[in-house]
Amino acid sequence: MSVQNILLLLAGLINLTMSILVFSRGVKHNKINFYFSLLTFFNFLWALNLIVINLGINYELTRFMASLVYPVALMIVVILFYFIIHFPYKLLEIPKIYKLFINLSILFYSIFCIFFYQIFVWKVSLGPKVIIYYEFISYSIYTFILIILMLAGIVILFLKLKKAEAAFKQQLCLVLLAVIIGTVMGSYSNLFLMYFHNLDYNHFGPLFTLVINFIAFYLIFLKGKINNK
Repeated sequence: MSVQNILLLLAGLINLTMSILVFSRGVKHNKINFYFSLLTFFNFLWALNLIVINLGINYELTRFMASLVYPVALMIVVILFYFIIHFPYKLLEIPKIYKLFINLSILFYSIFCIFFYQIFVWKVSLGPKVIIYYEFISYSIYTFILIILMLAGIVILFLKLKKAEAAFKQQLCLVLLAVIIGTVMGSYSNLFLMYFHNLDYNHFGPLFTLVINFIAFYLIFLKGKINNK
């Protein structure tokens, strides 16, 4: 197994472990635990999906997984957005029109990527290394939606930091810094490089989101100071 896939597998297993540990603490009445468990579980699925793509087992499977990876990534960004809304406390209520936009985006792209993957991924090459060619317009719309959601999450964290009591400022600073770094590096390696069919750094996205998740895990599980209901 390549170093790239070993790093992806490691990131995936760490995320799965954090997901199980936080889920075991209870998610029914705790939105932070609920969204964090989902976030880390989908990060686990994302890493596995990228491993299958990198292996290039056969043409059609690689093509399908290259399409499926994007609704999984969209779910990660959406769940992270909702996690940010509730962490470490809820500051605002998202208007229904925005929730509708988010839900429709998930539904549309999930259907499109799963059932029309041959449109979204119009060609793949398996040798000497895996190369994926995405349909430009639909991929660009997808990229725009993801960036808007990530920027919205960063803005919400800034607003919370500005209004937060001293007890929460350090936690918010840590999460904000991790989200900014994860957004920049993940967008570069797993969104923009795809325009140039470059998969050499697709492990960077899961590794940098792992930083976000581990900081949140430290605050939720290890430090145990967050208890949002």
